Amino acid sequence: MQSFADYFPAFFRMSVVYLLMFLLFLFNTISIAMPISTTIDVPFIIMVIYYWSIYRPTLISPSLVFAVGICFDLLSGWPVGLNAFIFLLLRHVIVSQRLFLTGQPFAVVWIGFMMAGFVSLSMQWLLFGLIRLQWGSIEPVILASFAAILLFPLIAVILHLSHKALPYIQDQYSAVS
Repeated sequence: MQSFADYFPAFFRMSVVYLLMFLLFLFNTISIAMPISTTIDVPFIIMVIYYWSIYRPTLISPSLVFAVGICFDLLSGWPVGLNAFIFLLLRHVIVSQRLFLTGQPFAVVWIGFMMAGFVSLSMQWLLFGLIRLQWGSIEPVILASFAAILLFPLIAVILHLSHKALPYIQDQYSAVS
C-alpha cells in the first residue's frame, strides 16, 4: 500500500493545474477597462475549457464544467444555468473533435478556438437576449472575441506548460494507445 508521500508529487502537479484554472476563472470575472470608454470581458474560462477538452478532457469532467458555469453565472450576474449550458455544449463539441484537433498544428487549433469562442460568446448574447426579450449591442461580443483571439496563444502557452507538469495517465480519451 502506498502512502500519501508516494502520491504527493502527482497531487502537487495536479493542484498546480487546478490552481491555474481557478486563477483564469477569477480573471474571467474581471472586466478590462479600455480607453474607448467600454469594458471588455475576456473569456478566459472558454479558453481553459477549449484547451483542456482537446489535450486532457479528463481534467474537466462535465460535472466540473457545469459547476464552473453555475459559479460563473452567480458571480457575474448572468441568468443561472446559461453559461453552464454553453460551457457543457462547448466541452461536448470539442471533445467530439478531439482526435482531429490533437494532430493539427497550432494554427488550426487557434482557428478552431476562434470559431468556438465566437460561437460561445454569440450564444451568450443570443440566449441572454431571449431570456430578457431584449438584445443589447453586439459590440461587446465582437470586442471580447477579438481579445480572446489575441490572448489565446499566450494562455495556450501557459496551459501547455502546466500540461507538461501533469503525470501521464492512459485513459479512454487517449489519441494513441
